[in-house]
Amino acid sequence: MSVIARRIASVPHRTSSQTWQAIVDLLAPDAGPARTALLAVAGQGAVTIAEEFTSSPAIVILPATGPRIRIRTVHGSDSFDAAESETPLSSRPLEQSGWHLSLPCAEDDLDELRTALAGHPQISVRALDDDVPDDAQAHAQAARIVINTDELELS
Repeated sequence: MSVIARRIASVPHRTSSQTWQAIVDLLAPDAGPARTALLAVAGQGAVTIAEEFTSSPAIVILPATGPRIRIRTVHGSDSFDAAESETPLSSRPLEQSGWHLSLPCAEDDLDELRTALAGHPQISVRALDDDVPDDAQAHAQAARIVINTDELELS
């Protein structure tokens, strides 16, 4: 499996919100459904960046086709050096539907962020030490709630 990795400068070079915007610009530079979806979760993305959850475990993007993308944020004085080495992606990984983005998060905040992301099926949150499945469809399936209507009683 091939992987594309990027390091994005964060606090103090940028605020956490500006860092999320830089990530959105990297992944979905043009207007469209992917950019809209990423901008819709700007608050949740910025929270994971502000807490530095994204500095060691990466934000993981599974495009519909192509290599996995790992984005880590760089904080502190190293963020100024990282800003000088940021490079754009050579493709538009989120142009095709079927992509998935996974944000790392501390165990204590998982339930709250999962609730906040409930209306955004292409974006999920995982514990800091959890792996992201290789198959985007399998990951999306695992995050989906399934109700067996045969088990429901009608009254």
